[in-house]
Amino acid sequence: MGVARTLEELARIGRQRTVNDRSVHLRHEEIATDLLLDTVSADQVSLERLSVDGALTVRSCHIDELVIDHVEADAILIVNARIGRLTVRNAAAGCEVTVTDSSLDFIALHSCGATRLERLRVEEVIQVNALRGLLRIANTRVAALTIRSQATGGRLGRPRVILRGVRAREDVTFDDLWLSAIDIDDVETRELSLRRVRLDEPLCANELRCSETMRVNGLVLPAENSTISNSSIRGPVELRNLELGEESGEGSAVARLGLHNTTVMSLSSSSESPSVVSLHGSSVTGTLGIPNGGSRYNLDSSSSVGDMELAGHVFRNRSQVSGFLNRTFTEVTGVTIESVRSALAKRNRNSEVDELYFLARQREASARPPIRRTVERVILGGVLGWGVRARNPARVLGLCVLVTGIVLHLAGALRDPGRGLTDVTAMGKSLVLALALWLNVGTGLPSELKTAEWSAIAVSLTAAGMLFTTLIVGMVIRKLVR
Repeated sequence: MGVARTLEELARIGRQRTVNDRSVHLRHEEIATDLLLDTVSADQVSLERLSVDGALTVRSCHIDELVIDHVEADAILIVNARIGRLTVRNAAAGCEVTVTDSSLDFIALHSCGATRLERLRVEEVIQVNALRGLLRIANTRVAALTIRSQATGGRLGRPRVILRGVRAREDVTFDDLWLSAIDIDDVETRELSLRRVRLDEPLCANELRCSETMRVNGLVLPAENSTISNSSIRGPVELRNLELGEESGEGSAVARLGLHNTTVMSLSSSSESPSVVSLHGSSVTGTLGIPNGGSRYNLDSSSSVGDMELAGHVFRNRSQVSGFLNRTFTEVTGVTIESVRSALAKRNRNSEVDELYFLARQREASARPPIRRTVERVILGGVLGWGVRARNPARVLGLCVLVTGIVLHLAGALRDPGRGLTDVTAMGKSLVLALALWLNVGTGLPSELKTAEWSAIAVSLTAAGMLFTTLIVGMVIRKLVR
C-alpha cells in the first residue's frame, strides 16, 4: 500500500516531487497499489486522472480543498477528516464513494456511482449532480442539500436516493431527476422541494419534519400509493402537477399520494391529470385549499380539517352542496360535510351551516337499520327538519291544515242542510276551523262537533300543532339571534 503522511511524501508519488504553497497536484499518474493519505495537512490537494490499483483512502487529514477528478479506483474512502471544500467528479464505474465521520464546509459530487455519506457535519451545502448509482445520506447535519440533474438509467437501473437522520438548516431539494425511488426517514429541514421528479417506485417518507413548507411541482409517480407518514409540516404543503407514469396502470388509474398520521398547516393541490391526495389519521390545522384541475382529496373518518377555502362558492341547496363536494373530494362522507360546515361556521354563514348540518344528519341516518333509518329520515329529517330547516315543519303544518280542512268539509259537519260540496262559505269555515285547531288559537268547536270523538280529534290536532308551531318559532328565533 502506498502511504503518504506528509505533503512531501504525497508529492513524491507523482511527477511534482516538490510542494508549492502547501499544495499538491497529481495528474495522469498510475499507482500500482492502494493509496492512503494519512494525517496529511494541506491547503489544497488535487488528484486528477489518477489510476489507482485498489482503494483511494483519505484518513484523519486536514485539507482546505480536496479535488478528486476522473480517478480510477476500486473505491474512494474519506474518513475522520476535516476538509473545507470537497469535490469528487466523474468517479469510475463501479467505484463507491464513501465519506464518513468527517467535518466539511462544502461537498460537490458530480457523476458518481454508488455514494455513501454518513455521520457528517457540513457547514454549507451538499450538491449532488448527475447521479449514476445509489445515494445514501445518513446521520448528517448540513445547511442545505441539493440533488439535481437528469440521471439516466443504465444496465444497473436507475439510481435510488435514501435519506436517514438528515438535519438540514435550510432546504432539501430534488430537481430534474428520474430515480428508481426516494426513501426519506427521520429528516428535518426548513423546506422540502421536489421539482420535475419521476419515480419508478412509490415515494416513501417517514418522520419528515419541515419547519416552513413542502413544495412539489411536476412529480410523476407509479400506480401504487405513495406515502408520507408520521410527519409534521408546520407550513403550507403545495402540490402541483402530480402525474401518473405512462407505463403505470390502466387509463382510469390516478396518481395517489397519502398522508398518514401527519399534521400540516395548510394543503393545496392542483394538477391537469387526475390525482388524489388522501388523508389517513391526519390533520390540516389551517386551511385546506380547493383542488384545481383533476386533483381531488380523500378524507378518512379519523382525519380533520381546521378550515377550507370557500371563496366564490355558495351552499343554499342540495345540488350546490353536492356539486362542490364531488368536485373537491373523491367521495362524500360525514367528514367531508363536517369540514365544509365547520368552515362555513367560522365565516358566520349560518343558513348554509344549517343546510350542511341537515344533509349530514340525513346521511348519518342512511347508515341506520331499516326501521330506525325510516324514522330518522322521514320524521326527524323530512318532517321536523332536524331542528334547523324551518321550511320542512312549515310545509308539513300547512299540508296538515289543508288536509284537515278538506276532511272537515267532506264530513259535512259545518255545512248547512241543502248546501253541496261546492259551497264556498262552508269551505272557508272548514279551513278556518282546521287552522284554529292546528295553531291552537282556542276558538273551540262548533256545537255540531261537540262529541267525545270530535273532542279527541281536536285535542290531538292541537297537541300536534303546538309541537310544529313551537319548533318553527324556535328555529326562526334562532336564526334571528344569530
